[in-house]
Amino acid sequence: MDTILFDLDGTLHDSEKLYIQACCNCLEAMRKSQLTDEEKNYLIGKPITRIIDEWFSGQKIEVLESFFRHYEMVNNQVREYNGIYEVLTELKGRGTTLGIVSSKYKKYVVQELHKTKLYPFFNVIVGLDDCKEHKPHPEPLLKAVRELQVDLKNCIYIGDQPTDILAAKAAGIKGFGALWGEGEKEKLESALPTGLLQKPKDILVINRINSVC
Repeated sequence: MDTILFDLDGTLHDSEKLYIQACCNCLEAMRKSQLTDEEKNYLIGKPITRIIDEWFSGQKIEVLESFFRHYEMVNNQVREYNGIYEVLTELKGRGTTLGIVSSKYKKYVVQELHKTKLYPFFNVIVGLDDCKEHKPHPEPLLKAVRELQVDLKNCIYIGDQPTDILAAKAAGIKGFGALWGEGEKEKLESALPTGLLQKPKDILVINRINSVC
């Protein structure tokens, strides 16, 4: 039985912009100054805890509380990308095991999956607070694999950021870049993915090929 692990924001859910919006509002409030465009771009694909460690050493609790307040003001707007529900339905019908490995706090992952009605598709969910290390470190992916008790050789990971591809490679898993959301071709190619997916339906093709192999 094949296993597909997914990133969440920018891959299944059209939510990356909401996360960045909350981060910017939180960080600008803490610094009492606006972020530069370069700083805003740096936030993409990185867990809030990493940003806090790098920018607000010694203020973790205060900054996290501010981030939670800002994020909870916007995360009710989360939607899945067009075609995702249908693709997950087809994959489940084929007997594919599905999981989520996200750099978002698990309570928000679960809450938002319930909102988009995608929650029942997944056999495992690994969130930011489930691991000490975070992508591009392989620990979150390896934790998902252990919980599912599946073979690494039969797993693939799909995400929209280079950190997703690097984490997959470090874990010994095939990593595919998703281009229908926040993923940018040049950035993803720099991480040397197994392949790039233009639209959600492409997942069905690689799943079929992986099953044959």
